[in-house]
Amino acid sequence: MTANSRGAIEAIIAAYDFSSFRHVADIGGGEGQLLAGILGANKGLRGTLFDQPHVVGKATEVLDQHGVVDRCEIVGGSFFESIPEGADAYVMRAIIHDWDDKEAISILKTCRRAMTADARLLLIERVVEPPNEGPISKFSDLNMLVMLGALERSYDEYSALCRTAGFEMRGIARAGLHFQVIEAVPT
Repeated sequence: MTANSRGAIEAIIAAYDFSSFRHVADIGGGEGQLLAGILGANKGLRGTLFDQPHVVGKATEVLDQHGVVDRCEIVGGSFFESIPEGADAYVMRAIIHDWDDKEAISILKTCRRAMTADARLLLIERVVEPPNEGPISKFSDLNMLVMLGALERSYDEYSALCRTAGFEMRGIARAGLHFQVIEAVPT
């Protein structure tokens, strides 16, 4: 996941303006590469890195290398139970596609419980495009199915998951060739 993050960080930062936020929480953020990139590009921003305890154990070194450790809290836990409160943006990169609908909705509901009414949810995922468009997401969908029993989803499928979990989709922005940033707000 860390190697995959490095290749997408610049595209994500270029695709979405994080400057209006005060505090970004990266949920399932691994060792913090994406959060370090976001914080590095937005000097007034604070961050929370959240992932399983054994994963975030190496995050201090990564965040320190990027010069942002002093603006970041590192928290270990399970996104099926609870996530840190207090951020005005919650980012999940390549998380929801790992899970079937029931588990994905559970993760999104956990996130919704932690969010205030004016916070934003940013899902960074591969979105399956219409027929004869976007072959990368379709190949990834097949790979996810075969390797993990998981799936990539269309915009409408992400919208349905979000609605069920208490969100409304607000927009989508392409982040390079592989990912889209899906913005949703609590309902």
